[in-house]
Amino acid sequence: MIQISTALNDYRLGAVINFLAIGTTNASVRIYDGARPALGGTPTGNLLSTILLVEPIGEVADGLLTVTPTGEALIETSGQATWARIVNGDGALAWDCDVSDQNGTGELRLPSTTLYAGGYTRIVSGLLG
Repeated sequence: MIQISTALNDYRLGAVINFLAIGTTNASVRIYDGARPALGGTPTGNLLSTILLVEPIGEVADGLLTVTPTGEALIETSGQATWARIVNGDGALAWDCDVSDQNGTGELRLPSTTLYAGGYTRIVSGLLG
């Protein structure tokens, strides 16, 4: 198993922020229901909501990238949020991750994972290590 220093990990996470900042629009988080496909695979679930990340996208400290909480985003389709795809401002894939409510273990946390079309959701917290 490879172990890297905290300094290298923080530098790597800083590069993630720079990657997300690429593009003509803000990076975004696409929230889906259903099973998460292999990284970059075609989603089989419904796109429930697209949440724009705010600037600054996040902060790196102690080996973790903490995503800045977002403003509210419209819920386009009703469903149970299970996973998310994060893309930069050009739509290039950054990563896929699990979604949960505030008490869950997902890397991205929403106020609730039960989403209703016409309502609003937001990212309460997000971590990448």
